[in-house]
Amino acid sequence: MKITDLENKKIAILGFWKEGKSSLNFLLKNWILKENITILDKWEVSDNLWVNFISWENYADNLQDFDIIIKSPGLSPYNENLAPYRDKFTSQTQMFFDNYNWKVIWVTWSKGKSTTSTLVYEVLKKAWFSVKLVWNIWTPVLDEVDVMSWEKYDFIVYELSSYMLEVLKPKLFIGILNNVYDVHLDWHLWRENYTKAKFNLFYNCENKLVNYELFNRFEIENPIYFGTDWKYNFAWNKFFVQWNEIFDDKEIVLLGEHNKKNISSVIWVCDILWIDFNILKEVLKTFSGLSHRMEDIWTYMWITFIDDAMATTPESTIAAIKTFWNKIGTLFLWGQDSGFTFTELRQIIDENKIENIVLFPDTGIKIYPELEKQEDEKEIDFNWIKFFKTKSMEEAIKFSYKNTSKGKTCLMSNAAPSMSVWKNYLDKAEQFKKYIEKYSK
Repeated sequence: MKITDLENKKIAILGFWKEGKSSLNFLLKNWILKENITILDKWEVSDNLWVNFISWENYADNLQDFDIIIKSPGLSPYNENLAPYRDKFTSQTQMFFDNYNWKVIWVTWSKGKSTTSTLVYEVLKKAWFSVKLVWNIWTPVLDEVDVMSWEKYDFIVYELSSYMLEVLKPKLFIGILNNVYDVHLDWHLWRENYTKAKFNLFYNCENKLVNYELFNRFEIENPIYFGTDWKYNFAWNKFFVQWNEIFDDKEIVLLGEHNKKNISSVIWVCDILWIDFNILKEVLKTFSGLSHRMEDIWTYMWITFIDDAMATTPESTIAAIKTFWNKIGTLFLWGQDSGFTFTELRQIIDENKIENIVLFPDTGIKIYPELEKQEDEKEIDFNWIKFFKTKSMEEAIKFSYKNTSKGKTCLMSNAAPSMSVWKNYLDKAEQFKKYIEKYSK
């Protein structure tokens, strides 16, 4: 939606969080009259901003009064109060695409998109392109890019979530889709809608790159596939383009077989943009990934602590276990119950003979329902595994120091979102580091 299309319209900003505040600033900066803007949120904000305000408890009674509703990505359009007004929804991301005219590279999948989008950014930067990286969880895009002043980059690398994709019609130069796991199903009203949202990536996309594992699962016009047996792939510890070796993985510091697949997608980006593969190789010598994604915190008392707080699906935790294999002495599991199935994760844990497991609410018990009736804050021996049920990170770290064998790893990779105990994954990670250091002495 062009900014000129918003003139003289009655506009609601639904959800006044980080992105909602950014959207308001964007509207006011571009001369949309403040009397035409209404904020819908549970906290009173109009005293400071001099715009209309409707409390959260009454917002559903007023949605019919607006021409356009700028919805926060955290609010599901399948909510029974919101669904009747879906045709009025837009988003900050849609306003970005409608008002920005340069090339965008878009990275999305269920897990691994932050690492891959950052790697694409680092390679383009080293190749001397003018490039901007926008993550879906940090600064809103309209704060990052001044679209109305024609701020221009060679490329914007944009990581987007399924929440943003649900009501989006993007315009892209390159779109990359690696995997589609069962996540956020309750928000999307289950898998079919979640999958459709992910494939909005290709709505208006010039170059479409898709993981070979999705081959023939979905109808995509003129895709390029990467992965085993396809043009861009990884096998025998080497990377190939049409089975011509370009480099091996000996000097790569990025951990995990799943990241080798991610690197294959970046090879394709290099190929289409005529970037020398040696530039990617040089970046990979120092690029170790993101904070809170299989991040080595430190080794204390002969125990190595790994922060994998961003692992919020069973598949992410399985990837972490496969990365460290028999080095894992203690594993932290927990999170908000998002309807996941944990059969494969439990099998991987059993196969690797992980000796100690800390279970936090809620999904810890879903993985091991045999322990549901056991009281919290208790060590439990079950088969060869010693379990510890707790809601306290401090007690979990004490348990780890007490029970993890020397030379082994304590892995925090929780297989579900963090909100059952902590505010978010950052809160969880900070507590993890805090108590590791406290009891290291």
